[in-house]
Amino acid sequence: MGAARPAAPRPVEPGALATATSAIGAGLLTRLRAAGIARMTGKRSRQAQVRLKAIEPLWSRMVDYARGSTVTGASYSDYLTLWEHVRCFRPREVLECGTGISTVVMAEALRTNEAEGGARGRVTSMEDDPAWHAEACARLPQALAPYVELMLSPKVDGHCKCFRGVQYLAVPDRAYDFVFSDGPERHSPVNGDKLFDLDLLQVVRRADRPVRAVVDDHFLTFYVLQAVFGADKARYSPSHKLLFVGPVTRADVRRLSKRSFLPDLRPFGATRFQLRLVREDQ
Repeated sequence: MGAARPAAPRPVEPGALATATSAIGAGLLTRLRAAGIARMTGKRSRQAQVRLKAIEPLWSRMVDYARGSTVTGASYSDYLTLWEHVRCFRPREVLECGTGISTVVMAEALRTNEAEGGARGRVTSMEDDPAWHAEACARLPQALAPYVELMLSPKVDGHCKCFRGVQYLAVPDRAYDFVFSDGPERHSPVNGDKLFDLDLLQVVRRADRPVRAVVDDHFLTFYVLQAVFGADKARYSPSHKLLFVGPVTRADVRRLSKRSFLPDLRPFGATRFQLRLVREDQ
């Protein structure tokens, strides 16, 4: 009997197919809705994988970056969405909260924009894990280095309005016009509470020019952003499993109304208070 042959190396896959949201314990209607959404997200993710493989040198750079890494990264749908947004809106200053393969995707989109005659853009990529930051610096393709600044910063607690969240301590003060929010890891460094990612709000609070953003699959962050901007400017897409924000400026950061609880008051029965925010000029 001959010697066993070594197993063939597993192909490098620089992404993941979408996973279904659990509907365990939910009612029939909710389970049916979840099943329909799962089919939508699965179809989009498979189509995104095919489309990304057809884009060179993007796909090769993604594969090289992922090779030897234990980090799977985001979904193929997420990567295609980022590629399409940067190619379509052609931002000059991109803030990325959470370094990864997404850094390569957005930097390659900026490089392609410049090659077509556009102005050079920059990705400011924030990371709070020193080990992953060092690995990301070593993995960044040399051809994309002019388009990326990799920043290491601890996370801290912060606040906006009545909301407490986590944010990077040292985000450079730049005129960001596109933000990808996928970090920092959302547990408070103070007491371990699970919070929301705050950096996008801090960017918009200072923004005179329109900002667009894509926010990854963090439902508490979705809730806060919709409370502040409204569902018309913070739109959730079930097929993408992402929240799309903008265009927004600091004028869209709504203020708490002093009368925000008045409509909830009930002379009889249970009073259930709801949070309402209104624009300053309303």
